Amino acid sequence: MGKVLVVGKGKLFQSVKESIGATHTDTSNLETVDYDEEWFKPTRKLKECDGIMVHKSEQYNCVYLFPNSLFDGINLVRLFSEFKPFRLFVVTHNHQNSSQYKKMGADFVIFSKPDGYSYNWLLTSGT
Repeated sequence: MGKVLVVGKGKLFQSVKESIGATHTDTSNLETVDYDEEWFKPTRKLKECDGIMVHKSEQYNCVYLFPNSLFDGINLVRLFSEFKPFRLFVVTHNHQNSSQYKKMGADFVIFSKPDGYSYNWLLTSGT
């Protein structure tokens, strides 16, 4: 089974972390990272942020992005598309932005709501 990186912020991302944590004891193939808005600022330390992402992205078969806003989603897709030896997914509750995410490099866009869903499929999606 391949490794999965989940990057996000906000209510939908919290639901994912809670769902997986509550139902699985072995999450060794899954890493979750809360992104920081500093990643998107023009004054950010580009090498530091990109270095972290290059290192992380080389380890994973799939990367799932759970942006907290359209602005964050665009920036996350742009950032991760640069280092793409993996399948890139964007999980969002707003279907209106799917074509924009795909044009920018997302392989798939998944629509979801923060409550009432199980995200256990993330643990098997790296296969």
